This record gives sequence, C-alpha cells and structure tokens, in this order.
Amino acid sequence: MRTVTRFLLPGAALLLPACSFGPSWLTAKPDMPVPAEFRGGSAQAESMADLPWQQVLRDPSLSSLLSDVLDNNRTLEATLHNVRAAEHAVTVANAPLFPWFGYSASSSKGANQANGATVVQSGGATKMPGAAALTASWELDLWGKTRKGTESAEASAQEAEEMLNNLRVSLIRQVACGYLNLVLLDEQLRIARNSVVSYQETLELFGAQLEGGIANKLQTTSAEAALKAAEAEIPQLEYQIRALENTLCALAGRAPGSITRKSSLSSFAGAAKIAAGIPASILSRRPDIRAKEQAMRAANAEVGVAIANYFPSISLTGAMGYASMDLRRAALHPTTGWGVGANLTGPLFRAGQLRASEKIKRENFLSAKAEYEQTVYDALAEISSTLIQREKLREVISRQEAAVAAYEESLALSRDRYKQGLSSYYEVLTAQQGLFPAQKLLASYRYQYASCIPTLYTQLGGGWQKKK
Repeated sequence: MRTVTRFLLPGAALLLPACSFGPSWLTAKPDMPVPAEFRGGSAQAESMADLPWQQVLRDPSLSSLLSDVLDNNRTLEATLHNVRAAEHAVTVANAPLFPWFGYSASSSKGANQANGATVVQSGGATKMPGAAALTASWELDLWGKTRKGTESAEASAQEAEEMLNNLRVSLIRQVACGYLNLVLLDEQLRIARNSVVSYQETLELFGAQLEGGIANKLQTTSAEAALKAAEAEIPQLEYQIRALENTLCALAGRAPGSITRKSSLSSFAGAAKIAAGIPASILSRRPDIRAKEQAMRAANAEVGVAIANYFPSISLTGAMGYASMDLRRAALHPTTGWGVGANLTGPLFRAGQLRASEKIKRENFLSAKAEYEQTVYDALAEISSTLIQREKLREVISRQEAAVAAYEESLALSRDRYKQGLSSYYEVLTAQQGLFPAQKLLASYRYQYASCIPTLYTQLGGGWQKKK
C-alpha cells in the first residue's frame, strides 16, 4: 500500500491550489437596515432577552412547569435528533476530500483454469486461483464542489440547530401564556360563581316581595333567567380549565392532571422589568432569523456546487495486493502486484440540464434571501406592536378598573333603593348585568397585559440561551 500512497499523494499535491466557484457568502449576505429603536420603545443598551427565562418569568409554579417542558417535551426531543442527523450529514459531505481505502478479494475453482478464467488446454488439472488487494481512490476537489457541498451541509446543520432553539422559544411562550390563561380562567370562574350568588340573592329578594304582594311574577322570572344564565357559564369554564391543564401536561410530558398555580395576573405583570434593547440585536438573538440566515447560506453554497458541475471530475485510483494460481499454495508462491491510474470525466452535452440546475439554485438563493428579509421585518413589526399594546393596556386597565368600581357602587345603591321602594327591579338587574361582564373584561385586559411579558421576551429572542 505504500507504493500506492507514493503515487497518489504527490500527484494530488500538484493539484492542491484548487479554485472554488460560486458567490462568496461574505458578499452574498444582505445588509439589513434596521431602525435605531423599536417603535413604541426607546433604545436601551440592555435587553430582557439577554436574561435566562428563570429571571424574567418569576413564578415558581410556572418555572417548574417550564423545566418539565424543556426536559420532557417529545417534539423537542424529535427535533434534537434531527439536529444530530444534520451534524452527521456534514461528515458525509466532507468525506470526499480525503482518500477512500477499501479491499477486494476473489477466488474460484475449476479444471483447466488459471487466474479465475477457464482455458482450453489438455491436462484437466484442477486449479483454485485467487487474489486479494487493497484499493484506494481519491477524487480531487479542483473546483470546490465538495467544499461548497460541505459548506451547504454545515449551514443546514446550523439551521437545524436554530430551529431547535426556535422551538424552545415557542414552547416557553406557549406554556407561559397558557399558564396565565389558566389564571385568567380561574378569575373568570370566581366572577361567575360570585354572579350566581348575587343573582340568587336578587331572586330571593324578589321572591320575598312577591309573596308579600309587593313584586310581580315578571320580576322573579327575570331574576331566575339571569341566575340560570350565570350558572350555565360555570361548567363551561371548568371544562376550559381542565382541557388547558391537559394540554400543558402533554407539553410537559406528564399524564393529564392539575397544574399548580398561585400568582395573580397583576402580581405576575408587576414582577418583570421590561427592557426591549436595540433593534439590531434581534438579528443575532432571534433563532428564527438565524435559521433563515443559515438557510440562505446553504442555498448560496449550492450555487457553487451547481457551477462546479460544469467542470470535469478527476480521480486517482490505486491497488496493491497478492495473486496466486492456486490458493492452496499461495503461502509458498505468492505473487505481488500494484497499479495506479487516473480518471477524467466531464459533461459534453446535457440538453441544458446543468444550466437549468444552476438557475434553480440561484432562484432558491433569492427565495431564501427574501424569506430572511421578510422574517426580519415581521420581527420588528411584532415587537413594536407588543410594546405599543402593553403601553396602551395600562390606560385601558386603569379605566376599566374605574368602570368596575362604578358598577359595584351602582349595584349596591340600586339594591338599597329597591328595598326602600325607590326604584324598579330593572335597576338592580341592569347593575348586575353591567358589573359581571365588566369584571370579566377587566380580567381579560389584565391577562393581555401579563402575557405581554413572555410574548415580548420571546419576540426579542430570549429563552433559548443556556442559563448564565
């Protein structure tokens, strides 16, 4: 085998200054213009996205749930295996840069036979010829085809890893918002049960006055209708709570069961400090943008592969081994042999296939470039919208709290007036039917305000980094 190596390596060394075709990634990567600050927020040196999620989503029950999700989620595990497969694909793509070694052996048996072939001669001697050899081959990467293919595979592996990071971010947002939605449903269930109690008290009040001849049947039936409508909301809310708990348990790799929760929406929202940071930083933090960038890099490398297909392939081969007229006497009379060679293959006429393939790869790159740019613009838009939403929700919540307080006072006054005979039952029912929807709406606004925290945190590209 040393003889083969002596022939292969010097010949390859003469051809090492190989060239590489296709556009360079440094020049192909677009320079994305981003604003100096997010619309709806001022530019800051620090960002909440630079912190681990444990320091942003400060809720012990939520932290425990998220830890289970990130450790046990099966979709996350499946994606992790895809990442590892993509990493192994880099080795496959890079392998042709190195010589390939193999072996071969053959044997046969027959009369009037030599070196495995039957010969017409007299004598009828039975022979068992055979041969064994080590082989080597090496395709020289003169035009950079293999190197560009390796670059494409490396970019695809990086893209797969960024998609894994993006899945982590998506799960954090989905689970955190789901957890807060459970807190909202708990609050809505509490309001519904309070409304049932309130409507029950009104029905009893109307019923007592009906028996005393003060009220009429219309009042009691109206109060009873309001009571039954409020009661109908309770089982529906209980179902939504159980269904959402089951969904969160499935994401966490748990059997269906209850989800522990202690925080209120207001306390959760007040525990986090919001700092959006500098818009340009999302290009390096957001895993979906990073994944699109790697997809664009892979597509750019594939253009180089397509161009290299125009040029011939040159490969070196060699073999060295033993042969014998008869294996039974091979140890006594071995015959050594070796051989080297070079192969040159290249395209002459492909009916436009190569040119069309190059055009396809270029179009694929332009498509990947457009998707990358759109992802950046979408990210800037959604972050700005969340910042503005959070700012406006402060005002909305403040006014809704005032409305709920006014409804509560109105209900208390209308009941007193009705007992004194100064108002009709319509005032009582109107106050009740205004109060409870207003309380539910206030809870919904508080949920939207609290959910801005995990939403903005993940939109800025936080959550996938390792804990610092």
